[in-house]
Amino acid sequence: MQRQESFTADPRTGARDHVVIEAARGLGEVVVGGQVEPDVYEVAKADFRVLAVHLGAQSFEITSGDSGDKRVELTDDDRSRRVLDDSQLSRIALMACSIENHYGTPQDLEFAISGERLWVVQTRPITTLDMHTPSVAEPQPVVTEQEPARKQEILVQGLGAGPGSVTGRVRVLRSLEDSSKLSEGEVLVAPMTRPDWLPVLRRAAAIVTDGGGITCHAAIVGRELGRPVVVGARTATVDLKDGQLVTVDGDSGAVLDGAGAPAAKPVAAGGVVEARQGARRVTEPTATSLYVNLASPDAAERVAAMDVDGVGLLRAEFMVTEALKGQHPTYMIAQGRREEYVAQMADGVGRIAAAFAPRPVVYRAIDLRSNEFAGLIGGEVEPVEDNPMIGYRGCFRYVRDPELFSLDLDVLHRVRERLDNVHLMIPFVRTRWELEQCLAQLDAHPLGHDRRMLRWIMAEVPSVAYWIPEYARMGIHGVSIGTNDLTQLTLGVDRDSELCKDVFDTQDPAVLDAIDRILERAELAGLTTSLCGQAVSNDPALVEHLIRRGITSVSVTPDSADATRRVIAATERRILLDQARA
Repeated sequence: MQRQESFTADPRTGARDHVVIEAARGLGEVVVGGQVEPDVYEVAKADFRVLAVHLGAQSFEITSGDSGDKRVELTDDDRSRRVLDDSQLSRIALMACSIENHYGTPQDLEFAISGERLWVVQTRPITTLDMHTPSVAEPQPVVTEQEPARKQEILVQGLGAGPGSVTGRVRVLRSLEDSSKLSEGEVLVAPMTRPDWLPVLRRAAAIVTDGGGITCHAAIVGRELGRPVVVGARTATVDLKDGQLVTVDGDSGAVLDGAGAPAAKPVAAGGVVEARQGARRVTEPTATSLYVNLASPDAAERVAAMDVDGVGLLRAEFMVTEALKGQHPTYMIAQGRREEYVAQMADGVGRIAAAFAPRPVVYRAIDLRSNEFAGLIGGEVEPVEDNPMIGYRGCFRYVRDPELFSLDLDVLHRVRERLDNVHLMIPFVRTRWELEQCLAQLDAHPLGHDRRMLRWIMAEVPSVAYWIPEYARMGIHGVSIGTNDLTQLTLGVDRDSELCKDVFDTQDPAVLDAIDRILERAELAGLTTSLCGQAVSNDPALVEHLIRRGITSVSVTPDSADATRRVIAATERRILLDQARA
């Protein structure tokens, strides 16, 4: 079994005359997670000739069996051979082009192939092609193509995963704990990145990783941020040194010695190229609302121009790490800088609210765990916990540390004086009594007198299903299901555990049953419902399951919004058709 990813337009350059195919042996999680470097092939659309072959680096595969998934080491012969031959590539390219013709737009398709059998697992439009035509909101200095005074040496070669070219100084980060060493505009070089690296990636002029393919986290996020990206460079963290001046060419996948700009098109200084902005684009209205998850005001205007109904999850903790430059809230208060904290956070939330107005923006209060708080400047005040994932966080923390919660209330109160489309969501609610005390603090605050502000809670702890009728009587308006925490607490597995990752399954029947119970009881209590976990961004089947169970909205990552809207529309039409035929 091999897993394929196919693009009917090159996601790195925007070229539409060839198909780009990624392939690795075994299950596809090793590619998305950047654990292996996949093969990358280019196939001409005109005659399905193989134009280019880049062999990856894969030492193992994940296979599925009766006893579950397992890791299998590859033989030396398998490691040195291509994953796909020319005839398989032509067959996949033909199928990909047929699907593109059907939908009338370039597609990002996922395949699985075993022997002679080929399956199309999913398809969605490529959402980053517009980013290859820069449109910069304000005049900025640009790096233009110049003839270098000398031939530049290629220091490392990988896969070009984000277009453009930038010259900058290298900063090697081997872990997120070193992130403070990265200065604005430096070239980030790392073994691989994870979703929690987002604030770091924003500061980088370009991104270079040892591992990964063009669908790994670093590639996807880098393209959305407009940064040149080179992945699968294998020895970048060894061959590149801190302070070294390099040119990252995200088109060719090369990192070159010294200054130069081989890119044909100018790019904004620092590598930041903004996507085109404009009025909100509306396709097909649906009864089920489509929201997006957002972490920073930087992308607010671009995402607000998409066909979305608002922000279903605005993560305050990401704004703490960016707007406040990683300073602990308690640290700022101790320095007499409370007003600075509120002003900075209110400015960021206000930018997002203004971009989406009058559509709703649901602000989730700060939900950093104690170990994450400890990593902030001044975070040495945090307790040391054996298991912070299920420890001092969320609603219970607000009860014990009301000053922290009052900061969020001050921020929202200030924003809602100008923009009333922002609403509050309280995370990680375990019991009735802690929510009761938390709401009492809200009612005692001036924000609590604003009865037009909706009050949401996150449904992450299985106990929420039991307490929903009580929560409704306490004045809660809506619940938003967080699938990551709900899965780990239903199945008893740490969602961050590498050893137990085979147990973590959002599609487990027990998890789906917990979701169904929450939706059913919320509907009976008159609450609106949403789901904002990562699973809903990746799984159209889960979206359909939720709609058929009566969910009122889903909240997804911006890159999957268009595909999710189509799934919602198709599902609603099928439901109406089924009812008409009954």
